[in-house]
Amino acid sequence: MSPSRAPLPAAALVVAFAFPLLVSRHTLPLATFYGEWAAALLGVALILVLAFSAKGKIRFVPWIAALPLWLIATTLLQAASGMDDVTGTRLMTQVMLGLAATVMAAAWWTGQGKSIAERGEIVDALALAFLVAGLLGALTQWVQVFHLEREMFGLVSEYFHSANRRLWGNLNQPNHQATVQGLALVAAVWMATRGALRFPAWLIAVLLLETGIVLSGSRTGVVHVGIASVYALIAAAMARRASREREGTSGGTSGGTSGGTSGGTSGEPGGKNRPANVMQRPTALVVMAIVMAALLLILQPLIRAAGQTFGWQLFDTIALIQAGGQLSGRHALWAHALAMFHAHPWLGIGYGEFGWAEFQLLAQVGARPEMALHAHNAVLDMLAKTGLVGTAGVLLILLAWLWRVVRDRLLRGYGAEHRADLSVDLSVELSVDLSADRAQTVMLLAWLAMFGLHSMLEYPLHYLYFLLPFSFLLGWLETGGAGSARWVKPLGIVVGVAGLVVLVTTWQDYRRVQAREYAPEGTRDTLPRPAYWFDAYARAQTAEDATITPDNARALLPSHIASVHLLPMPATIARTAWLFALTGEQDRARLWMDRLRYYYQGDERAQFAALARSCEELQEAGTVQAAAQPREFCAWVRAKSRRWPEQ
Repeated sequence: MSPSRAPLPAAALVVAFAFPLLVSRHTLPLATFYGEWAAALLGVALILVLAFSAKGKIRFVPWIAALPLWLIATTLLQAASGMDDVTGTRLMTQVMLGLAATVMAAAWWTGQGKSIAERGEIVDALALAFLVAGLLGALTQWVQVFHLEREMFGLVSEYFHSANRRLWGNLNQPNHQATVQGLALVAAVWMATRGALRFPAWLIAVLLLETGIVLSGSRTGVVHVGIASVYALIAAAMARRASREREGTSGGTSGGTSGGTSGGTSGEPGGKNRPANVMQRPTALVVMAIVMAALLLILQPLIRAAGQTFGWQLFDTIALIQAGGQLSGRHALWAHALAMFHAHPWLGIGYGEFGWAEFQLLAQVGARPEMALHAHNAVLDMLAKTGLVGTAGVLLILLAWLWRVVRDRLLRGYGAEHRADLSVDLSVELSVDLSADRAQTVMLLAWLAMFGLHSMLEYPLHYLYFLLPFSFLLGWLETGGAGSARWVKPLGIVVGVAGLVVLVTTWQDYRRVQAREYAPEGTRDTLPRPAYWFDAYARAQTAEDATITPDNARALLPSHIASVHLLPMPATIARTAWLFALTGEQDRARLWMDRLRYYYQGDERAQFAALARSCEELQEAGTVQAAAQPREFCAWVRAKSRRWPEQ
């Protein structure tokens, strides 16, 4: 697809899915806000473009849109059952899921009524978006290798760790960057088969992408290379099958190829029906698979040796894989997620409550997890947050969707109504169309497999710049739906207006809470608070700044507990324990401090020392304050503090 001839929907897709992955600005309290806000803005714009570009007799709602709608319904059931939304996460989740459902519908509108060639243009746009994001992401990682971020005019996110460096590009998370590069590897294979990349360009792209995966230190990225290689092998098998089908239906008739291109076939002796584009031939695809796997095996030790020679202080992925790495921490998180499900089997604990529930279950589960707000496994996360009701619905909807895709796109071949109008040899063109549709489907399923794999170890779909492309792929592959086309443009207008309101208010409120986060000490209360969103962060900031006394302890306690709901940080846990002690709940205060060793072994000593100082200050303050001292708790804190040697 030539950029100069790219239709508006395809161009909009490239911008909507590539740009948010390149946003370099990261601030507290939400490091990914600007990238996700950009994804939401461009997602709403994309919905409007696709809604007003939709033509012909189309159906309104794809069946797969039931997935996010089911989760929204589950959150409404949770609210009706009396679950509090302490952190405000439930409402934000509902908005994100609503946007995801509309993106699925927009993909569905766009795909209906299009020929295989027209669908190929949209798939090309998706591939271009991921390839651009992956290549530019790898370049930003190399900028970070040499500490050149400040020379890049703010276009590259600063990497601030000095040792065991896992370079994250502009995504602030190395595994996320590796997933983008995995998507780009598959895109590179696809674009090579489409004639957009010749072998030298393809090799350079793969080389750069795989250096990015190595620099990320991501085990997930290593598996992504395997998925891309397997995809290339499957594409080779499909190309071979398509070639045999053409030979069986035509004696060298010129036509399309397995990749859906219009490159034609070779008529040379001994090369009957062989694709003119070398990169489409089965042998070339097998070579691509071997090259991708071999390059990773070469680059891992090569970059590690270079890092040791030049002092890059890089993370050693191979050593982590051999040692098992973070598996014990993941297993502990998964054990906690299962415990949450067992405690709340039907509707789960709700969105925004994972960290709080994990904190409450530490003694019961006994495992030592890392502090997290998600289970780092999509199925266990849904079980914990939405219970059996939410999870069973999602799995059934996904399985039904997968069956329709396999049946209609891989086994039967979708869109026969368009092929019936062909004016050329029908048997040849049917074979070409079927192979092209299958090739597109397999490539898109490879992308979805990467999202799925990553979701089994982390939570990428909680970020809009991953959720929206994932949703588009689901909607694009869908083959069934219902409803009238007359609702398409009205829905686009509603989403545009509602999206504008949400985008403006979230931008304003995040800028306010961000300003409060970086405000000089003692000046936060002079700044405006968020009006509609993120107020939980503002309340947590106010609680953090408050000076605790015996007189205000009872008034401060609820805001501190809410802060622990938002994010169980060591200082907040210790302050809340002190408030419990001052309000007469000394046993509960000890319980909270005991839990620190599960979350923050490195901070446990500092927090006990801070509490010991608070006890001393209260004792020295005067007769009235000393009488309010929680003596048993303070004696216990002093005893615990003495176990650590003086430094």
